[in-house]
Amino acid sequence: MDPRSFERPQEDDNQPGTSQEDPHKTQEREKKKRKCWFSAEEQEILVKEVTEHQHQFFVTSKLPISRREAIRHQIVDKINSVAEVRRTVIECKKRWHDSKRRTKEKMARNIKAALQTGGGSLAPQEALDHMEEMVAALIPEEIVTGFKVQKSADY
Repeated sequence: MDPRSFERPQEDDNQPGTSQEDPHKTQEREKKKRKCWFSAEEQEILVKEVTEHQHQFFVTSKLPISRREAIRHQIVDKINSVAEVRRTVIECKKRWHDSKRRTKEKMARNIKAALQTGGGSLAPQEALDHMEEMVAALIPEEIVTGFKVQKSADY
């Protein structure tokens, strides 16, 4: 047998679909760039606006979804008026949920540290900053501490 028969045939660069580069490697090089973090001013606007509209978002009301979406778009417009990078409703909702989650985690760590028993000094608590305090004001205590079960002597 001729050893050349096992060689890969030469590809013509002019034909479609025969490029030398792997399309997956090309995509790896063109990595998606991250947007910059929310600035303190953007975060403050987000927290203040959500606090102002907390009853429309969190209290079970008969407010139509379209109205809630309109409020969200107004909040995003206010954030975009001061932002260096244009934000979307989805990004702002994610930022709100992340802020709320981090605040709840910090509150839970503080409660756990306060309830620890044993010798020695108390575990240091993490102080909430101004924004976290505003977010914490919107979080019901039961969500962080859990529901308290009352023991009854009547079994």
